[in-house]
Amino acid sequence: MNNKIFNIRLIIILVGILLLTNCEKELEPKFYQDLTVDNFFKTEGDFNAALIALYNPFTAHWGDTDPGDNIWYAALYNANNRTYLLRSELTTDELYGEDDANLLNFTWGPSTYSYDVWSSTYAKIRFVARATDVIDKISKSDANEIVKNRYIAQAKILRAWLMYILYDFFGPLNVKLDPETLSDTEPIPRLSDEEYCNAIEQDLMDVLAMDETELPDKYNNDANNWGRVSRGVARMLLLRLYMHTKQWADAEAAGKNIMNMGYSLQPKYADIFITKANNEIIYAVPCSDASPNWYMHHLFPAGIRVGFCIDANNDTVRIERGAGWYMYSMPWEFYDKFSEGDDRKSTIIAKYLDRNDDTITRGEDFIGAIPLKYTSIVGPGPEYPIDWVVFRYAEVLLSVAEAINEQRGPDDAYQYVNQVRARAKVPEWSGLTQEQFRDSILDERGRELFSEGVRRQDLIRHGKFIQYAIDRGITNAQSHQVLFPIPSAVIIEGEGIIEQNPGYVE
Repeated sequence: MNNKIFNIRLIIILVGILLLTNCEKELEPKFYQDLTVDNFFKTEGDFNAALIALYNPFTAHWGDTDPGDNIWYAALYNANNRTYLLRSELTTDELYGEDDANLLNFTWGPSTYSYDVWSSTYAKIRFVARATDVIDKISKSDANEIVKNRYIAQAKILRAWLMYILYDFFGPLNVKLDPETLSDTEPIPRLSDEEYCNAIEQDLMDVLAMDETELPDKYNNDANNWGRVSRGVARMLLLRLYMHTKQWADAEAAGKNIMNMGYSLQPKYADIFITKANNEIIYAVPCSDASPNWYMHHLFPAGIRVGFCIDANNDTVRIERGAGWYMYSMPWEFYDKFSEGDDRKSTIIAKYLDRNDDTITRGEDFIGAIPLKYTSIVGPGPEYPIDWVVFRYAEVLLSVAEAINEQRGPDDAYQYVNQVRARAKVPEWSGLTQEQFRDSILDERGRELFSEGVRRQDLIRHGKFIQYAIDRGITNAQSHQVLFPIPSAVIIEGEGIIEQNPGYVE
């Protein structure tokens, strides 16, 4: 991203000065506006300033204090265990961490966490209302229509993305999509599942109906705008929505539309996470020295000196660095899902040299592998200026394969999954039954997309989320925990109008 346009350190100031929104209640945003259509939202600079604030949750930096209620929250894509990214991993079989016993043991409830912990994801409902406000104000401007639509499109994608994230964790909420209601203080009920999903879909369809001159397909070759959402992101969100709701025909169509946009697989798996804005990436959270990526430092044991990854050619990738926090690791049971010679293991450290030059392999002091993925790190950390990959083309191929199998069996699906497997240098699939393909694609997505925040969604879609938790000894896991609870504070403030998710009681 252009530092003059998207300097993350300016976002907090812009939120407070340029958007001037305040939310007295979590579900009931109040907007106190000194800025009106008459004195604001006239130029492209005005549009951009307002839009930057909507990008603020989509960062990997540690977090910010929201100017609306003065509560600190973590960004969606950092390594704090309260974030969307980490709670999508730590509740599954792909990542282990003991820092949050309730998360580890499935003992969370509406009052388990303080409000600010829940709000790290839940508070993004405020940004949905802010997006509604921005869309409304830009649409009322008398600026050039192409320019207006370029910024409206981005705001609609960000609103749809936030709504999808909230839906993934909490189900449909009472988001505010009508600008006329933004100043209302009375609680409103949650939308129905159909209404909520239709609203996400409509925002994305509105964007895709626009001309490419109003919003480009991608920004991979545009360094100044890398980090802005594009038509590719809109299509990717549609694909995820359709996969989540098991609309298989729509998912297949959405995925094939992305295939026609010019994305492609990187020749080597590790290069996806080394080469910035490469042609496999549909969206990555831009990171820099000013807005760094903390994830990797959480993975390294205290005694490490050199870590080793083994690629498909049995060549060793050396990662030299010092101690980390070793808060998260990949369980060896998950690591063993990778076959010998799988090139994706070239991004996972399975043995290391300690400070005495002793070789440490799996055992009591090395309880799980290091799912590093970003093998280009240099220096001791804890911060790295490495973009965090969120959406990429391999997921599209695997999703299309799964959607085809669910509709008509695997025969037409092999061509897509085998592209991913060929890159990993593992044998192609053939001769599977529909059920065998369904089980295999879940494992394949785990191997391909580990540490990218999709495992929880995948397990839930396949009906395995609770069963896998029970299988690894978490006897507290119950069927209703496919959704997180609405925080108690929200239920209280909702005055009986906002319903709790089924299965959760105070």
